[in-house]
Amino acid sequence: MKLCLLFLLCLCHLGLTDEPTPVDVSGSVDEDETNGRGVTSQNCGRWQVFSSKELRAIGGTIERLGLQLLENLPVGPEQPNVIISPLSLAFALAHLTLGARNKTEKLLLKSLHAENLPCYHHTLGSLAPHFHNVSLDVATRMYLRPGFEVKLSFVEDSLARYKSQPVPLVSVEEVNQWVENVTNGHIPNFLESIPHEVVLMLMNAVYFKGEWRTQFDPQVTSKGVFYLDNQNSVSVDMMKSAHYPLRLLDDPELGAQVASFPFKGNTSFLIVLPLPGRENMSSLLPRLNISDLYGRLPQEKSMQVNLPKVKLQYRQELQEALTSMGLGSLFSCPDLSGISDQPVRVSSIRHACTVELSEEGVEASATTVVTSMRSVSLFSVNSPFLFALVDDASLVPLFMGIVTNPAPDKELMFNDDPFNNNNTMSDQAVTDNNRQTDISSRSCSDTDSAEGSSLQSCSTPTGEKQQPKHVNGLESSDGLEKTKCDESCYNPDNSVPA
Repeated sequence: MKLCLLFLLCLCHLGLTDEPTPVDVSGSVDEDETNGRGVTSQNCGRWQVFSSKELRAIGGTIERLGLQLLENLPVGPEQPNVIISPLSLAFALAHLTLGARNKTEKLLLKSLHAENLPCYHHTLGSLAPHFHNVSLDVATRMYLRPGFEVKLSFVEDSLARYKSQPVPLVSVEEVNQWVENVTNGHIPNFLESIPHEVVLMLMNAVYFKGEWRTQFDPQVTSKGVFYLDNQNSVSVDMMKSAHYPLRLLDDPELGAQVASFPFKGNTSFLIVLPLPGRENMSSLLPRLNISDLYGRLPQEKSMQVNLPKVKLQYRQELQEALTSMGLGSLFSCPDLSGISDQPVRVSSIRHACTVELSEEGVEASATTVVTSMRSVSLFSVNSPFLFALVDDASLVPLFMGIVTNPAPDKELMFNDDPFNNNNTMSDQAVTDNNRQTDISSRSCSDTDSAEGSSLQSCSTPTGEKQQPKHVNGLESSDGLEKTKCDESCYNPDNSVPA
């Protein structure tokens, strides 16, 4: 992954003058007071070092928030790809929670899945320094309209918990310049204008530049086919490796394959690839548990990998999705009396994200001489998939997304054989010397099986073995010099030299 970043903006403006100012009865949930689980101020000390279990508890809440948001964001022809940062959204909503009171605070904590989590703000705020070790930068800023009176306690809590300092809201140009700076120039001109009624802007930017632990060779990248559905496909640049160290889980109950690509710096890029004809994203999302899948991944195994190069941009107003998640009152008449004595409501929560997958890495794959012929498993990402960039220590999903079309600007192609998705040029084998296997010497002829179905009898030159393809494209086994098989005979990707 060459670059992955997200910018999230929460706009707040004054409520109508005839709106009643909510009365603060119960106050905020104070981390310095004893809560229902017996957690006291000494447990939330400034210098507390959190255990792996505590960090993963926070990671679990952020994961559930991210999956819930993905379920409520539209995916279709007009918006084929979705990219979010559950971490960034958690920071933004948690920051807003500091100024929420009564039902609004409880609602926000419930949406963050943190209502029973002790020291939530303290633990979440401590994640930012932790991520310095994983090539991740988190930047926050609070813009205040001059003349808008904000409570000192909110300013102090914002600085202590989330390192967010108030800055005068002067012009849209100044805001856009800050956004461009913290995203290394990748999100320019984020705002066209700032409505006059906006008095508070909570801003959060997450920037990640990761390098594969094992790089892909750019010279091997070639054109391939990515199947959008049973009828349509697009041409993409497909990164390839004959022997890539991969942790791969085949989960028949989930109906998907899960692969983990290691990054330098204790992060992993997880791909969840639904099995052909088994599942789609809408049915898969409610049953996903990324931390559970991560824990069940087997040890690394060298295998052939095909992964599309992608460069995607995503911008989305989140009000509709958050309303579907039960946070609609934030945009009508919330109790944000911890921010100001004046009635304040959220008018907009928007974000922008860019993701680019390329061959860059820090270690080149070792090339070995072909000394024998044996089968190597294949993992080919040539159909819609879900991805998550996960911190290995806390299991926090830094970024998550759904890719149904990695090349949305390219013209669609019609599939001649929509049920043979694994038999594509994107699946052609890559040998250790970075050359594709020659298939011109193979020949096939149609035969009839006992059941009346049409098969093909495929022959290969003497001395060359042919492996019949596994149904899910993962496994192959040594075969005979003459084998009955399906059209995958034309695709030599199942017999990669090792």
